[in-house]
Amino acid sequence: MAVFRADHYLVAEFEEVTNVMDIGEKVLQALKEVLELKDLAIVTKRMEGKQWAEILGRIDVPEGSKAFWSMIKKEITEREPYNLFIRLDRNAEGNDIEEARAAVKKWAETEIVPKIEGKTKPKSIRVLQPNELYMPELK
Repeated sequence: MAVFRADHYLVAEFEEVTNVMDIGEKVLQALKEVLELKDLAIVTKRMEGKQWAEILGRIDVPEGSKAFWSMIKKEITEREPYNLFIRLDRNAEGNDIEEARAAVKKWAETEIVPKIEGKTKPKSIRVLQPNELYMPELK
């Protein structure tokens, strides 16, 4: 089987976000339960009166990967319609790119989503391919 780059994104909206670090710590604890995610750390960021948390790390799979990055923020906007954004930058084996993408999506839905649902109160969680991610028109 061939190895394909099969990046995906996980986006979630939570019932309520009053403190991004509280939600961030819960997400971090959930992600630490995923065996393939390594070297996870959380940091807070501030700019122009806004605050958010980022979780950084790496995905350790035999097929290869680059990095793991997520952002937890309070506000939901048209441009960023989520409280949690996770970039899953990884490769997967398959007979073709669609099979590899299906494998990564299944991994995210079975290994990551239930752990986040177990530690937080999400309204919705979706695992998306890059072409399915909301892309607003920039003016």
